[in-house]
Amino acid sequence: MIDNYKAWNVPKICMLFPVQVAERIIATPLIGSVYVDKLVWAEERNGYYSVKSGYKLAMKCIFRNDKYHVEGNWKEIWKAHAPHKACHLLWRLCRGCIPTRRRLLERHVDCDVHCPLCEDEVEDDVHTFFTCVSTQSSWQAAGLSSVLGSAACQQGSAVDRVFALCRNEDYATIGRVATLLWSIWHNQNDKFWNDNVRSPIQIGRAAFDHWNEWFAVHKLRSNDDHDVPLVSTNRWEKPHIGWLKCNVDAAFFVGAGRTAMGACFRNNSGEFMAEITQWQQLTLSTEEGEA
Repeated sequence: MIDNYKAWNVPKICMLFPVQVAERIIATPLIGSVYVDKLVWAEERNGYYSVKSGYKLAMKCIFRNDKYHVEGNWKEIWKAHAPHKACHLLWRLCRGCIPTRRRLLERHVDCDVHCPLCEDEVEDDVHTFFTCVSTQSSWQAAGLSSVLGSAACQQGSAVDRVFALCRNEDYATIGRVATLLWSIWHNQNDKFWNDNVRSPIQIGRAAFDHWNEWFAVHKLRSNDDHDVPLVSTNRWEKPHIGWLKCNVDAAFFVGAGRTAMGACFRNNSGEFMAEITQWQQLTLSTEEGEA
């Protein structure tokens, strides 16, 4: 393989470097552990492409472009005390990703642009979440009229209003608003797809109850954090080339008198090769089970 490489590349390398330098470059030995050239995705440790790492890389490239950069309190959105789907909706709203009827029309989708609830105004971000009569009626049921009716939340685009909220309110209030906006958007879709529409009072109450239930569970988990064992910093290490590594574990069900065991085999690239799981009708000690 090296001889072919030399014969094919010497003329090209000589065009860039003196002959003596080119020969030294070609004579450089390859790494002893590399037998076959292969493509490697540098964004993942195992060298394999994933959609997650590809998306992260794309976002880095996009946000370097000022055209796509939006100034705002982005970190405050993700710190809001709310279900992740509600925070995600706020992020989509600020990134202009909510498929309102006006935005769909701008994307050349043939559709009626009027709000499916009031049927009077054009359905865009501001109307859907802030100025629709049905939307404003749900604020009171959710206990958020004073927040969303403030001067800061009544001016500018939907993005301006969300970031004003992030500047002026605590994380719990931001989370309650995010949950309400999610309920409003969910109701819009339920009306369009299923012809099922709830009253503004029902939307506001559902958002209020949803957030309180989430917060109660979240607070309970926070109080129990001291009982959660710390995550181990030990990391899986690759075996040598040509070897497999077997990781084992055991689980003990004392009440049922059973011991469950499992093993996983992976090669030097971290690729899954084989596995086995089984249980036995006997009770073992920890040492015996691991053995």
